[in-house]
Amino acid sequence: RYTWADADCEPRSAALVRNDAADPGGGRGGFMRELTWRRGPGDDVTARGTGASGWQGWGYIVNHYAATADVSRFHTGTYRTVLAGPHHAIHEFKVRMQPGGPVDATVHWFFASGRTHPVYFIRYDATPAGMNVVNADSRAPYGDLAFEGTAGPIGGIAWGDKYKFTSMGNGPLGIMSAWDYTQPNVVPYVRMWSQGSDAEMGAVQTETWESKPAGGDYGGGMLAAHCWGKTSANRGAMCVSGSGWTMPTDWLWPFQLNQYELMFANGSHRLAWGTTYGGVGKPSYQAFGKTLSGYPTLAYSVFMTVGKKTTQTTLEQVTAVERMLAAQVTASVGGPVTYEPSYAVWAVPMAGGKATVTLNPAGGEVKTPVFRFTGFSGAAPAQVTLDGAAVSSFFATVDAATQTLWLTLHGTVTGRTTLHVE
Repeated sequence: RYTWADADCEPRSAALVRNDAADPGGGRGGFMRELTWRRGPGDDVTARGTGASGWQGWGYIVNHYAATADVSRFHTGTYRTVLAGPHHAIHEFKVRMQPGGPVDATVHWFFASGRTHPVYFIRYDATPAGMNVVNADSRAPYGDLAFEGTAGPIGGIAWGDKYKFTSMGNGPLGIMSAWDYTQPNVVPYVRMWSQGSDAEMGAVQTETWESKPAGGDYGGGMLAAHCWGKTSANRGAMCVSGSGWTMPTDWLWPFQLNQYELMFANGSHRLAWGTTYGGVGKPSYQAFGKTLSGYPTLAYSVFMTVGKKTTQTTLEQVTAVERMLAAQVTASVGGPVTYEPSYAVWAVPMAGGKATVTLNPAGGEVKTPVFRFTGFSGAAPAQVTLDGAAVSSFFATVDAATQTLWLTLHGTVTGRTTLHVE
């Protein structure tokens, strides 16, 4: 269990399940079983896995291939703590998947004080199977979490690929819900909200859609041709099946949500990510009009967002990532600075144990930026200044083994700011 303070200094905790043995339910771990968060004063929410279809939480690895699927809960793996500091932590799960051949998967959960939402990083290595042996998609992180505390009807869903899709109306979500898919999108995401309480859950990629397309192009261009840029009122002929649906045909959704349960119930909390077949195992495959590669490796990261629907928690994180990616970050001492999408941090090599970094929020204010300084040999930072003035509003973790200083600025950068650390 990890406990940390979010961006509002409110407590959060997460319980992860080890994956080296079967749990009492007969499955294997590597996922988040429970998340606690504070909706308001005296209103603490404990979100646990629903257990629907055996899914006891969120963060499972799922790969569809041929006419079946391989899931991590049936494979024994290994776990270790990569980083365990006072304000930053990384927990790792490794497992060998078998989606038509052996594929090694590594998952990192990254937690940081001052940052509300943890990051889920996954990397597939299909080298053990060999080139073109595996032809699988990826739906990790995958699962069912009662994010509102007690699972109830779902009010609506949304996702973002090249365009923003959102269901319309007052809910609850059903196969006849209206929708809009007309607005352009920058950072991929999925989103689901409760009908009966102020709560939502989602996932937000740490990169743009153009730099790393997300979602499965399961219709081979059908989604783009018949759904993108349209609404439920003027959709293309192939966007909706002949089954009486108003929502897009279930297998055409680029991300798996609750589409396969909508015919029978409105309370499914299924939420997952998505890539096209070939995303794992193929050196070259087509998706959304692009030529992509899933061999030898595929890697991506998403923020796991859980919070209030009234504040649009997931879309708020989408905006935060957009602004982070638009920021201009340079170093006058140390460097060069690189953005690391694995954990959504800026990496800065230090020079002589010092670094001076300038952050220009060119795309809008940047909240709680996180830096990873390498080449740090101290036990703790002796000096941290912003624009020449000493500050204490930061969270620091020193990893002596790798000579790394993880540092989160607790606040919002609204203008050009220079950070000095030694």
